Parts: sequence; C-alpha cells; structure tokens
Amino acid sequence: MTEQEPPAVARGGTLTVTQEGSRAGEGVRLFAGAAVADITPPVGGSLAGYAARASGSTAVHDPLLATAVAVSDGVTTSIVISCDLIALDPDTTRRIAGDVQERTGIPAGRVAVAVTHTHAGPAVTRGGIGGVADPRYVGDACARIAGAAVAALGALEPAVLRRGCGTLHGVSANRRGGTLTDPAVPVVRLERENGEPIATVFSHACHPVTLGPDNHRITADWPGYARRHLESRIGGVALFLQGCCGQLNTGHTALDSLRAAEPQPGRTFEAAERIGAQVGEAVLAAGTEPAAGPVSVAATRVELPLGDPLTPGELRALAAEPDGIWTGWARAQLAGTGPAAVEVQVAVHRWGGVPLVFLPGEPFVEFAVELRAALGDPGLLVAGYTGGVPGYLPYPETHYAAGGYEICEAHRAYGLRAAFTPDAGRQVMAAARALAGETA
Repeated sequence: MTEQEPPAVARGGTLTVTQEGSRAGEGVRLFAGAAVADITPPVGGSLAGYAARASGSTAVHDPLLATAVAVSDGVTTSIVISCDLIALDPDTTRRIAGDVQERTGIPAGRVAVAVTHTHAGPAVTRGGIGGVADPRYVGDACARIAGAAVAALGALEPAVLRRGCGTLHGVSANRRGGTLTDPAVPVVRLERENGEPIATVFSHACHPVTLGPDNHRITADWPGYARRHLESRIGGVALFLQGCCGQLNTGHTALDSLRAAEPQPGRTFEAAERIGAQVGEAVLAAGTEPAAGPVSVAATRVELPLGDPLTPGELRALAAEPDGIWTGWARAQLAGTGPAAVEVQVAVHRWGGVPLVFLPGEPFVEFAVELRAALGDPGLLVAGYTGGVPGYLPYPETHYAAGGYEICEAHRAYGLRAAFTPDAGRQVMAAARALAGETA
C-alpha cells in the first residue's frame, strides 16, 4: 500500500488543507487528530438554562471546553466540535464553520458544531434561554471553538478506527410521562497504529440538568465528569455528543426548572459525578470492532416552519403579569414577532465508513429510535444539538396533541414566536434518512 501523508500541514500558524474528490473505500488509510480549547466564561456573567435563576455565575466549579476531532482519508476531511454550552444559534455555528474554512480550507459544510447542552454555562444565544448573552464572550468563544478545530487538523496522524455501542439503563427518564428512553451509548475510538488512544467519541441521550436553578457555579454537568472519567482511565481526548434527549432528563419535570430556585433533592455535583462515571463505564464496557473505509460528509439545509404567534391581546396579557416568567418574551414579541421559519442543517458524516448522524435543535428520542430501526443499525450514533439549537423538535407529531412544556412554552425561552409545526420534525427525519442513504 502506498504511504499517504496527512492532508493538513501547519505552516506558521496557518493550516493549509487540500480537498479533492472521493474514492473507493478499499485500501483507504485514515488520519485523526484531536484538540481541546477552554471556553469558560468570566465569573459574574449571565447563566443560561433556567428562568428561575435570580443571578449570574458566582464561581467556576469545572471548566467548559470545546473539544474537536478531525478525521481524514487523505481526500476528504470531517471535523466535529462539541462545546460545553447550552445552545448556539444556527447562524453562529455557520460562522464558526466559516472561520474554520477560512483558516484551513476545509469546506464549512464538513464541519459539525455541536453543544453538550449544559444548563450551567453562559447565555450565548439571542433568545438567552434564561439569561442574557454577552456579545464579547460569544465572539471570543467562537474564535476559540474554531481554534480547537484548527489545532485538531494540525494534530492529524495515521489512525485506526474502532466502533462499538454500550448500554446504560436508569440514568435518563422520560419527563413527558412516557417510558421510552435511549439506553444506547455509541462509541467511536480513534487510535494510533500502535494502539495508543487519540480520541474517544461517545454519546448518550440525557439532559445535563443534574444541577438545578439553585446552582450558580459554572459546570459542564455530567458530560464533563464522563469525559474526565474516560480520559483518566484510557488517555487521549474524550468528545461527548449529546443524543436525542428532547424529553429525557435525570428524573424531574420540566416545571421543576421554572419554579423558585430552591434546592431540590438529588440535584448535586455528587449526582453529576456519579452519572458521568456511569456513562464513562458504559463506554469502557462497550465491545468495539475495527472499521475501515473512506471519509465522507453529506449535509443539507432544512427550513423549519413555526406556528402562528399569539394575538396582540394574548401577548399584552402575558406582558402585564407581575413577575411573570414570560413577560420579557411577550414584550419582545409585541415589538415584532420574528421570522416564520428557521433554517438549520442536517448532516451525516462517515468516518471509515461509520456513520454519525447530526440533527439540529432539541430532537425527541424517537428520532434516534426510528433512524436506527430504519437503517438496521442498533449502534448508530445519532446526535442532536448540532448545527444550531433554535428550539425543541418534537417527533412524531402525536406529541403535539399532548401539549406540555416542549410544545406550548419552551419556544419562548428561545425567543421564537411559536413552537415548530409538526411538519418540522418530519422534514428533519426525511432529510436524515435521505442523507444516510446518500453516504452509504
């Protein structure tokens, strides 16, 4: 087999990457690199995640990170970045991907920007999700996030890919009253040819809301503990991708986070550490098998329609409520109801032929369950919270008849005029299935 040089070379702080056409999978050699950037905000800033919070952050419990992994076959390069943030606006993820393209030559469409969805990090979106974003921090964080991708590309080296899937029951609960959860813990290991770890990419579906509204310390919640658990046990870089956990959390109702910010039993750092260790152990217990093939990326834009806004009278009534949770949102809507649709990206990256499906927003667990069944792949890694998180994506549409927080109120935290229509989930699912077929 002819030796291949890594397709990215750092020159004076600038990475130059050449992209060419695709090729057949047999005899393909993989390269992988990983890097981490600290994106912890200054103490005192606004926190996102809970409308009930009464003040900004008071301390840093553990750092927030942007973790990047790059995988290449010498022709096509895929980059995945996961950030310890609650959300990013879709145009912010496009800006980050565009920055990576300018600095490296990797097309922006081959850069997936995800968030872990911690509820104890800074406000970074226009809607705020319970906080007020600091534009200076957002700009600095975006530059650091893109920098992590550049560093991962600069670290590319020959690699072997192994794939597996663990199982973990009991961590997540369905807060909408159902029994459906997602026990899968998909794992992708990238190792040097001598077996040393480069990166472990893993996923599980459960809201990182172990810490409640009473917590004012910055933390990555249980995903941070899971990463540290893995890195301490096996080395390398651990990258967590949040699963389809729209209605899955650690065992409380959505309304618990809207009430007064009083301590709630079990919502402690000790619990977050325990959950993180459980997820980490599920990753370690997952049997893996080598996989070989090319790297490919397929992505498409989807315009998600929003429902009808409230009437001016209804908005005025909300705006007049004393100390109401949604008064600020109602007043903003009276000044202008915003767009009627939001454009997002759906993508499927394949590393060595192994698919990773990336969905936007907060997708319900049924997305992952149905995609795995449709593609005949029970270990398929299906990540939400990627390419922008403008709101919840309920699926299937039967959820709309049941109402609830995700349907009736959550869009207000995102600054949207209404929830996405039932068509939105169907469009995202159709796009994901089509892309998975395209890249097979």
